[in-house]
Amino acid sequence: MNRLLIVDDEKFTVDGLYEMIEDTPELELDLYRAYSPEEALEWLSRTKIDIVLSDVRMPGMTGLELQQRIVAQWPRCKIIFLTGIHNLETAQLAVRSGSIDYILKTEGDEAIIRSIRKAIDSLAEESQSSQFMLQAKERMSRALPLLHRDFVMSLLELQTSVTAAKLEELQIMLSSELPVIPLIGRIDQWRDAGYQDQSLLLYAVQNIASEYYASQAFFTVSLDMHHFICLIQPKLEAMDICASSTSSTWRDAVSFVQGTMPSIQQTCDKLLKLPVSLICGAGAAMWQQLPRVYGQMRKQLLVGLGSRDRMLLILDQQQEEGEADGTLQTQPELPTLRTITTRLERLLEVGDLAEFAAAVKQYAALPTQYADYAMVYYAIASVLLSQLTQGEARADEGGANVDIDALMNLAAHKSRDAALDYLLGAAAVVYERRSSMQSERTNQLLSKLHQYIRSNLGGDLSLTRLSEVVYLNPAYLSVLYKQQTGRNLSDYIAELRLDKAKELLLASPFKIHEIADKVGFETSGYFTRFFKKRLQMTPQEYRAKE
Repeated sequence: MNRLLIVDDEKFTVDGLYEMIEDTPELELDLYRAYSPEEALEWLSRTKIDIVLSDVRMPGMTGLELQQRIVAQWPRCKIIFLTGIHNLETAQLAVRSGSIDYILKTEGDEAIIRSIRKAIDSLAEESQSSQFMLQAKERMSRALPLLHRDFVMSLLELQTSVTAAKLEELQIMLSSELPVIPLIGRIDQWRDAGYQDQSLLLYAVQNIASEYYASQAFFTVSLDMHHFICLIQPKLEAMDICASSTSSTWRDAVSFVQGTMPSIQQTCDKLLKLPVSLICGAGAAMWQQLPRVYGQMRKQLLVGLGSRDRMLLILDQQQEEGEADGTLQTQPELPTLRTITTRLERLLEVGDLAEFAAAVKQYAALPTQYADYAMVYYAIASVLLSQLTQGEARADEGGANVDIDALMNLAAHKSRDAALDYLLGAAAVVYERRSSMQSERTNQLLSKLHQYIRSNLGGDLSLTRLSEVVYLNPAYLSVLYKQQTGRNLSDYIAELRLDKAKELLLASPFKIHEIADKVGFETSGYFTRFFKKRLQMTPQEYRAKE
C-alpha cells in the first residue's frame, strides 16, 4: 500500500481532499494530512511517503522548496502540485524539478484522482523496471565470489548437494553429472602485503591458474586468505559425456593438470614474488566424494615435505584407493565444531525442525571413534542448551521439559541411537517453546495495539503512529495484522469508530459534530457520509430511529 501525504496551509482544503481520496477505495492509499510544510517534514522524518499532494504557495516555505527537501530524503517520492493560481514559470520549474503533475484547483476532483493514479502507476512501473533488474544483475555479479565461496564451503562441509540448476544459478561452468579434478593452492608466505594487497594477490594467483587451465572447464574460489581451490573438467566438446573418470580423456586431463602445476608456481614466484604450494588429486572425484578428498588433500598439505613451502604434491594414490575398497579404515572428514554449531544455530533461527533434525542425524552419523562422537554430541547439545536456558524458554513455562543433566551427559544414554533420540527430543521441545512464545508475543502485540486504538479513537490512528506504538515497520504491521486476523487494520478501526459512534448517539447528549470529533473524524460532514455508507442512514436518522 502506497502512502500519500496532503499538504496545504488551508485546513478546509486538506480535509476535503482527504475525504475525497479516502472515498475512492480502489486507490488503496494510506493517507496523511499536514497543515503546513513544517508538519509535512515531520511526517517525512517519521515514515516513508510515496506520493505528496502539495499546494505551491504556502507561508514559510513554498511547495517548490518543500519538494527539494522531500527529494533529498525520499528520491522516489512522486510529487503532485495543486495550486489556485496558474503561473507558467512556476509550472515549468515544478516539472523540471521532478514533479509528476501540476494541477489547478479549478480542474476538479477527477483531475486530482487521475494524477494520483498516474503516480501510483509510475511507482509500480519503477519497481518492475528493467533498470532494477540490471542493478540486481550487477549486484549479483559483484556478490558472486562470496556466493561461490559459500557454496563450496557448504559442499566441502557436507551441507549441500550439487545440481545442474545450482551450478547454472551460480554461473559455474561445470557439469554436475561429471567428476572433477580438485587442485588446492596455498600462499605459503605473504611477507609484508597488507590485507587489501593480499586479496588482490590471491585473486591474481587464481587468475594465473585460470589462464594456464583455459583449455579445460575451470572454476576457482578462495577459501580463506591463504587457500584456494580449483575444480577442473575436460571441456564437453573434447570428450564423451558418458566417459568414465578412468577413460583416456580423463587420464589426459589429470596429466595436464598435474603437469601444469610447476608453471603456475613459477609464474607466481616470478611475477608476484609469492611462494605458492599446490596439491592435486590423484584422479577425478565425483562431487559427493569431494569432502573426503578435500580433507585428505588439506591434511597432506598441512603435514608437508621438506621446508613446507613451494610444494607440488599429488594426493597419495594408495591411500585413496585403500579407502575406496575398504582396506584402510580411516575416519570420515568431520566438519569443525564451529561449523556444526553455526549451521545448527542458523537452522534454529530459520525455524525448520525437520531440516534441523536431518542435520543432527547427519553429524551424529559421521564419527567412527568415540572421542570424535563425544565432541559432536556435546557441540549439538550445547546449541540446544543455549536455547533451553534462555529467558524465553525456561522449563517452568509448562509443556514438555528437558532434563539438562541428561542432555549434557553422554554416558547417561545406553547407545548412540538413544543419545540421538534424546537430542532430537530436546530439539522438538525447543521448537515447541519457540512457536508458543512467538504466538504469545504476537497475541500480546495485537492486544496492545487494540487497546491503544480503543483508547484513542479520536486521535491519530495512522499506520505510522500505530507502528510506533508497537515498534514495527508500518508496512510489516499491516501485513502481520492481516495474516493474524484475516482482516485489514483499517477495517477494524472503522468498525470500532462506528460502534463507538452508535453508542454515543444513543447514550449521550453530544451533538453530531462532537461525536464526530470523539471518534476521529475531522468534520461532521465526513462523519455523516461514513456513517450513512455503512448503515444506509445518517447519524440523525439512527438516533431518531432508536
